[in-house]
Amino acid sequence: MAKIDRTKEAAQAVAEKLAGRNKTATTVNNSTSAPTAIDSRIPGLLTITPELIPGMMPAFHPEKYQISDPLNPPESIPQVTEAQLDKGMKIYEGATRALKLTGAALDLTREKFTVVGKHSKAIGAGIQAATEIEKVRGNYLDYLSQKEVTSQKSVTLDVNQIKTVTDTNIAVYSKDELAQKLKQSQLKAEELRLKTIEIEGKMTSFKAQLGDYLEVLK
Repeated sequence: MAKIDRTKEAAQAVAEKLAGRNKTATTVNNSTSAPTAIDSRIPGLLTITPELIPGMMPAFHPEKYQISDPLNPPESIPQVTEAQLDKGMKIYEGATRALKLTGAALDLTREKFTVVGKHSKAIGAGIQAATEIEKVRGNYLDYLSQKEVTSQKSVTLDVNQIKTVTDTNIAVYSKDELAQKLKQSQLKAEELRLKTIEIEGKMTSFKAQLGDYLEVLK
């Protein structure tokens, strides 16, 4: 009898739940302005709501245990034999142990997930540390590269300084060479000028002599 009552109550709870869902679905479908509901259910997460609790409870009817005369209990009170009691208690004790083991497994799983989270955080911290190390390594390589560039500029400066000194000395000798060439040109021109004067003197003397000779012939 108790089993039948429990089945009826569970069926009634399921029917009420389905009726509530159908009512909610009808309300949503009839409303054109209502936003689309977001499914926030988490996979694997058990759900308990007040309307589901009665269906999860063992059947219990206090009115069946109503006693008017404690010295004369009615035979209609639910009863079990000693064998049923022993068997039922063993079942309940075994189920309790099973639930304890299940709870211990869930506790272990919870701790496992906690450690998984810490493990992930540790890996994340390691990745961040590795990233910072690579940044420092990159900065060091940039420093070495810049150091080589600076050394190359120093070598270029030394070469340019030597070239400047060399070009300066060459310029001094080039100026002296040009001055000597100029002086030589001046001397050569002076020599040519004197030769011209000498030739002109000789021509004048020749003309004078030629004039005297022509006078004699006359």
